[in-house]
Amino acid sequence: MTAGAGARAVGRFLFLFPIAFFSFLTTTLAGPARGGLPALTLEECLTIAEANHPSLAGAEAQAAAGRGRLAQTLAADRPEVSATASTARNGSDYDERSNYSVGATASLKIFDARRNQYAADAQRNTLSATEEEGRKTLQDVRANVKSSYMTLLLSAETAVQKLESARAFEQHLEQAKGFYEVGTKPWYDVTKARVDLGTAQLALVEAESGVEVARAALRNAMGVGQETLFDVAPVSFDVLGLEELWDLLRERGVEELERLALENRPDYRAAELRALAGRATLSAEARSTSPGVSLTGGYNGAGDDVSELEKSWNVGLRMSVPVLDGGAAKARVETARAQLSSLAATREKLRQDISLEVRRAYTEIVKARERVRISELTLANAEENRKLALGRYETGVGDSLEVTDALLSHAAARLENRKARYDFQTALINTEKAIGTEFLSR
Repeated sequence: MTAGAGARAVGRFLFLFPIAFFSFLTTTLAGPARGGLPALTLEECLTIAEANHPSLAGAEAQAAAGRGRLAQTLAADRPEVSATASTARNGSDYDERSNYSVGATASLKIFDARRNQYAADAQRNTLSATEEEGRKTLQDVRANVKSSYMTLLLSAETAVQKLESARAFEQHLEQAKGFYEVGTKPWYDVTKARVDLGTAQLALVEAESGVEVARAALRNAMGVGQETLFDVAPVSFDVLGLEELWDLLRERGVEELERLALENRPDYRAAELRALAGRATLSAEARSTSPGVSLTGGYNGAGDDVSELEKSWNVGLRMSVPVLDGGAAKARVETARAQLSSLAATREKLRQDISLEVRRAYTEIVKARERVRISELTLANAEENRKLALGRYETGVGDSLEVTDALLSHAAARLENRKARYDFQTALINTEKAIGTEFLSR
């Protein structure tokens, strides 16, 4: 495939995925949100996080500080003007008079071997790196909200499955009691059904506790207080409906995804910008021993009467040449050179980490998709076994142990199928984070 065709394919992927994924997220299940609480969609949770998360406020403050430092550096190349005015009253036994004076001075840097220009370049690149890191923070916040949202949905789904399982065991208990009363089944079946029901009810309590923990984690990911009450909108996860997108992702391959990650990841761009800033800082420090030339001028007026001040002015050039600084300039150059080497090493380490992260995320997608396929087969088989076991028990052929095993296997298969679907979505979220491009865009 040519590079142009590859770019078009990726563009098609990034265009189609938001449509399919958003449609798939907003397909609701039957039943309202619990307790009358407001049910937030994923997009609403993301919007709240962007408005409230302290990490984003901190990132913006860092960028604002960087803009201030850049403005300070640029100011050194601009004219500087200052004005003064004073008055004094002097006296003795023989005389008493007032003195007045006004003045203004100005200076303009003419030459500094481009030292300040390199310093400004370093500040610009540092500011750009800080802004890119802010974008990475935003991506991380959104990814954490998505993961927490999915975890809460899975926890709620698990609780639903445990509730249905408890109800099934409750029905089985009533059935066992009925058979015992008519003398077709022993008391053992009733006792075992009660134990199974108790176990299922305990699992339900644990699942409901897991829902509250997951909801607290989502609040934290959104940057809101734990006293905030809300629910999340239930959704249907039709993972197998994303075959076209999966095929396109598989077609691109892990190498293409790595290339996209290096192009899109804000933290990698920030590392490159910080390396450029380090290089500019080294150039600025290397010129710290160069001469500097400035144009200076002044205007003064002084006298005993404000209306009759004696005026004077001056204009001149001032040149400064560092002669001896005890090796401080050389030390600053060596420090800047070492910092540049450190920044280059950090960038290379990040490149390797990104490569590993992309490959790991791609592997997780492959594994999660296969888990979905296998879990579908397992669920179908468990459903058939459940129907057969219940039918055999109702006709008096089967026993209570067979029914218990079938119900447990069916409940476990349903839950595993849901987990597989959620794991697939989590793998997609991790791939978003690894590549640096959101599939679910605004």
